[in-house]
Amino acid sequence: MRMERSGHSYSPYRLKPDRALARKFMAGLGIDADPERVPPTYMIFLRGETLGVNLFVDLDIPRQKALHGGQRYEWFEPIGWDDELAVHVKVDKIVEKQGKRGPVWFADVTFDYRRVSDDKLVLRELTRLVKQS
Repeated sequence: MRMERSGHSYSPYRLKPDRALARKFMAGLGIDADPERVPPTYMIFLRGETLGVNLFVDLDIPRQKALHGGQRYEWFEPIGWDDELAVHVKVDKIVEKQGKRGPVWFADVTFDYRRVSDDKLVLRELTRLVKQS
């Protein structure tokens, strides 16, 4: 894990929710419907890996050793299908702990989604990535 990335903020990237992708997301949950609204946890589908925020590469976490340590969302306003969002990503902290099989690293990352039209914070996603040695 690259400890020097603790506190790092990425340049914001922009995205828009996509109904077709949301349908796939919902189908994966066993729901066969056209979503009226942006589903609450759908935004995880819109990661910035192709837009300059590849946390697995930047934090040196091989996908085969990555664990999902938790995730939570704080909603401030609904997101509409036509909303363009600016996503600000920050690696809040990286902590190393000693496990029974060696070191384990925890990276806490915040994704702030701001609506471009009015710069309002509409969603905050807090994610914990875990890497085992």
